[in-house]
Amino acid sequence: MLVSYLPFSAANGALGAIAATTGAHTSDLQWVTDAFAVALGATVLSAGVLGDLYGRRRIAVLGLGLTVAGTSLDVVAGATSAIRLLWAGQALAGVGGGMVMSATLALIAVRPRTIPLWAAAVVAGLGAGPFIASAVTGYTAWQWTFAPIAVLASATAAFGLARSGESSAPAGRRLDIPGQVTGSAGIAALTFAVISGGSTGWSAPATVAAFAVAAAGLAAFALVEHRSPAPLFRPALFASRGFTAAGLSATAVLFAMGGGAFVLSLFFSGRQVDALGIALRLGCLFAANALASLAAGPLQSRFGSRPVLVGGLVIAALGAMSLFTVAAGTGLGGFAWRLFLLGTGSGLVMATSSTVAVQSVPGPLAGMAGAGNNAMRQLGAALGPAVLGMSAGARAGAVGAVHLTAAVLAILFAVTAAAAALLLRTPTISKASTKATLERTA
Repeated sequence: MLVSYLPFSAANGALGAIAATTGAHTSDLQWVTDAFAVALGATVLSAGVLGDLYGRRRIAVLGLGLTVAGTSLDVVAGATSAIRLLWAGQALAGVGGGMVMSATLALIAVRPRTIPLWAAAVVAGLGAGPFIASAVTGYTAWQWTFAPIAVLASATAAFGLARSGESSAPAGRRLDIPGQVTGSAGIAALTFAVISGGSTGWSAPATVAAFAVAAAGLAAFALVEHRSPAPLFRPALFASRGFTAAGLSATAVLFAMGGGAFVLSLFFSGRQVDALGIALRLGCLFAANALASLAAGPLQSRFGSRPVLVGGLVIAALGAMSLFTVAAGTGLGGFAWRLFLLGTGSGLVMATSSTVAVQSVPGPLAGMAGAGNNAMRQLGAALGPAVLGMSAGARAGAVGAVHLTAAVLAILFAVTAAAAALLLRTPTISKASTKATLERTA
């Protein structure tokens, strides 16, 4: 998981250099990160089925292979200054990341205490990329940022091939092509519509058409999945209040992490902060997130999932509110504690939401629940740069963009905390009730 997220986070750390050499506008830069996030979100549900059918370790190794292919294409894109080729490379790496995400979470779902480690690895991948970018761009062109990632992914895939054993889910799972097509179209169109609205206007024909396609695609996905005998995702899973709360929380956190990192990266770049300085500042956000993810397991054992999940959302809201007070001259120390607070709350939510999602349903459906939770979180990761990127626009370096981002995130976390507390107001999650509902739906 750490390796598979590096293409996304390294690109975030290199946005300033990419813009300088390619002349890319903000909307173009949004797709550098969104191409990865959209592809990952569109793949994660189907990858869960592939793991069930063909073995989860095999799918994880194949996903790492696509990470190698995508990052290699990123190197070529940089050498030719082709921004659209960079999008293609990021999308390919995103497909690989979706396969790795679904396969690895399903592998460890039977051992819930390891899920916080998995979540910490995700965050470590998000935080390590900017440091790789700063180390490379300080000496050579930005495209070589992706070369060491390709090497790491190759080594990890080779390690996976050398391991023995396999894991798959119960019989009855099969590919759901209509669900995959409609779901992918809906997610991609929604993200495109938000980006288009911010750059060309909300009444522009392309924006209106994209929103129409998104609405039709997502509605068709819900209808197809409701009627399918072997769906990618059973809408009846939302009968579990725990699964619903976990999904909303995961979406909010990845929206904040992806979008916040995007806006802050452009802000720091506009303030002439070098690549290492950007990495150090964003590193405070991701380091706190990883540490909190590791702490989430013991905290859940002692206090239960509900207070940890809701408490994490409250802490994240406080961290977002603290960004209201930053000024144009705020230095590393001023950003460090604010981003550490935001990252701590986000880390608690990331780890706890994954645990709640897979424990909220009967055991045979843990893989589907985990994949569904991942898909929701990746929708947040895709929409974050799109929505919050509008506050950056042509205002790179303007502190007002940070303040607007802080306002959006503070409100988002506060509302999500209230919703999660309401959904989890009972101390336990009724797996029997969820199972009965699923059986009736089937």
